[in-house]
Amino acid sequence: MKQTLTALTGACVLALSTQAIADTKPPHVYGTISARVVDFSDTNFIGQDVDATPTLYEGIVGLKGMHFLSNGMKLAYQFEADFAPIAEADGTESKYYGSTSTEDPIFIRYAGAALITKYGLFAFGDAMSGVYSEFYAPVDVFEVNTQDSTPTGAPNGSRMWTQTKWSKDGLVYKTPVWNHMFAKVVYASIGNESGEADDLKIIHGVYKDKAFMFGVNLSVYDKTLAGAANGEDDRKRWVVASHYNWDSFSLAGVYEKNIALGSAGADFDVKAVTGTYTNGAFSASASWQNRETPSAGALTEDTAKLAKVSYQLDPMMELWLEAGKYSESDNDNIGVGTKVKF
Repeated sequence: MKQTLTALTGACVLALSTQAIADTKPPHVYGTISARVVDFSDTNFIGQDVDATPTLYEGIVGLKGMHFLSNGMKLAYQFEADFAPIAEADGTESKYYGSTSTEDPIFIRYAGAALITKYGLFAFGDAMSGVYSEFYAPVDVFEVNTQDSTPTGAPNGSRMWTQTKWSKDGLVYKTPVWNHMFAKVVYASIGNESGEADDLKIIHGVYKDKAFMFGVNLSVYDKTLAGAANGEDDRKRWVVASHYNWDSFSLAGVYEKNIALGSAGADFDVKAVTGTYTNGAFSASASWQNRETPSAGALTEDTAKLAKVSYQLDPMMELWLEAGKYSESDNDNIGVGTKVKF
């Protein structure tokens, strides 16, 4: 399965290497350094008893750029890694818990390239599907109570929905934009367990202008993929999302319907709404998120009420304060932090 994607990726790279590059510009290097202090009412989102001590939770360095090819096509690329510790000395894990082992302390957030043509965009690499950025990011605007982690065995926690930010080994085709509308299809490999070449297939359609967005997405996981499906039925995730931006206020919502999730084949829905007010350097966000009781499995019903205020001291520095309250899980929290960008 990964061999199939590797061969296709190699073919794309070979095709691009045969094109003469007419205009090559140096890549843009950027980064983020973030620190925070968080106090949980009981344990953190994976059941660890942690102290409210200062923690470096982001140490991101990335680069991105664009090549203009002689035939009018463009080649865009991005690589981004987080060097913040995956595991602390006291055994607690970073915000990427469940995503990697402690022997591999660097987390690759993005690694991919896209060929942009008049016939559409062709991309390959990690975190290239765009499902999270298009459908969930306007709702998931928080620092502590967010979707950074990948799935774990924890029954509750900040992962109210099942879509992750970070995906691996994907091939993507995006149609040209027509009247603010486009479609995208994704063919992704998740692991070698299933013996199939198409672990995950995604298709979505989006309408998006400067103020309004509406989109529908379907993700289908192969039934033989261990941990994701039950071996009998393909796992499916339907998503409907929309947001609207006014001059100083934005409102975003997402509805997720899960069918045959995991070995238990659980069915359940997740709903979330987030509003954000911005006035100069100040912004405030509030969100209501609900996961209904799944038909089977370890996950339980939960409702989150989240709030965050932030102040932009400078274009490169932000201060924030955030609180989260959960109806069922013992993960109520309050946190404060700073984010420095360069």
